[in-house]
Amino acid sequence: MQVPNEFAHPLFFRGGEVFEVKNELAFPQMMKNVPFYYDMTEREPFPWEHIEQSIPAVQQLWNEEKAILEHCFAKRDRRAARQPMIRGLSYLLSCLFWLNGKRVSNVRHWQEEIRALPVKPVNCLERLQFIFDRCDVYHSFIQLCELFGETEKLAYKQIAINKRMAR
Repeated sequence: MQVPNEFAHPLFFRGGEVFEVKNELAFPQMMKNVPFYYDMTEREPFPWEHIEQSIPAVQQLWNEEKAILEHCFAKRDRRAARQPMIRGLSYLLSCLFWLNGKRVSNVRHWQEEIRALPVKPVNCLERLQFIFDRCDVYHSFIQLCELFGETEKLAYKQIAINKRMAR
């Protein structure tokens, strides 16, 4: 499958890049191999319609990357930290959009997309810009950890609101 132009951001994909899926893994494991996989393929069930399952599952993926990153930064190995940080950043972006009941639709112009989200952590845009600009430094890792924690809290709040409204 060819990566849509909306997802062609230098951190994640090159323009016109193609990815091949031989064996589809259980949700959310495909996100490890192909960032924004579920947003690009739009196969049901849509993760943004089931945040009570999808966001905790992606949070678990983040916890795995976080353990790797702690080891990389302890050894001051920025090069080894780069790819796990990029994966973690893609997980966070997916969670932010899914939290708002939307799929990630445009990574090239992520600033405008994030600005339009009603539910997001405080100063989210500025903090994400810092991570995008320096994705392989320790301070970006700390910021990504904080954003994940805040997004998780917002997700649980939104899940509670959704349950209350469903009554």
